[in-house]
Amino acid sequence: MGYPSSPEFTYQSCLGNSVMPSRKRMTTEALCTIEVNGQSWVTLLCSPHDLDHLAVGFLFDAGVIESAAEVRDIRVIGGFKELETLVQVDLRCQKASLPSNPTLTSGCSGGVTFFDIAAKRSPLVSNVKVKPEQVYDAMDQLMLAQTQLHHEVGGFHSAALSDGHSLLIVAHDVGRHNTLDKIAGTALCHGIPTRDRLLVATGRISTEMLAKAARMKVPIVISRNSPTGLATHLAREWRIMIAGYVRGQKMHVYSTEDRIALPLPDVSSIGSGYPQQELPQLARARSSAGEARGYWTSQA
Repeated sequence: MGYPSSPEFTYQSCLGNSVMPSRKRMTTEALCTIEVNGQSWVTLLCSPHDLDHLAVGFLFDAGVIESAAEVRDIRVIGGFKELETLVQVDLRCQKASLPSNPTLTSGCSGGVTFFDIAAKRSPLVSNVKVKPEQVYDAMDQLMLAQTQLHHEVGGFHSAALSDGHSLLIVAHDVGRHNTLDKIAGTALCHGIPTRDRLLVATGRISTEMLAKAARMKVPIVISRNSPTGLATHLAREWRIMIAGYVRGQKMHVYSTEDRIALPLPDVSSIGSGYPQQELPQLARARSSAGEARGYWTSQA
């Protein structure tokens, strides 16, 4: 299904001192409530397409399910012209435990996650390495995949799953976290492995984004933007390589640089920013203080 957009809006296009009336479609933003086994669980702001994959991916990334086989049925009720869409998910396990302590994320459009970013994770075991040209090419492919849509609508984030040669899944959404949930859901529903793949994104890599990548067992995360300091620290702990500011033939490798097939100096001990003993306190303080701003609703 195509990316939903609004009717055309009129606006004033300014170039220097000249002004010209113009018209353009805008990206659509809507409420999506996920209901699990008849229980209203969480409401997200998102782009109203591929909502079945969004729901499945969100359940997976939150640790509720491990495979699409655990989903008995899924129904999307509502339309793109409605303010709110309901996604009803029936799990085979009627006693499935749903996390009840959401964390407000720093995502555009108000992301929400149930990850405890202070939780201990084992380092990702993977022998995957990439050549710099594979990183550059993956980002070029993603930018090309969104070019027409960006020109027509704009105002959204994009992400993709790559095997190092071509893009396997591409997702667009007003919320950058939602793009990863859609990728996870699409992969589960279509039997596409995510382990040892590459995640390519246009948006900032935050702790929540990194946690979703870790959940998918992805050892390499590529972004056109920057990671946060805490995400960089966690990536070094979890053995995930973050390549930021990937533009043209340039990039910044922030963590696990041995996954690049080039002799690079070890920077893991340089400017780590967060001593190990301070990490749990920082994560708890960040969560309790509500540092990230956005919209979310959770109903028990």
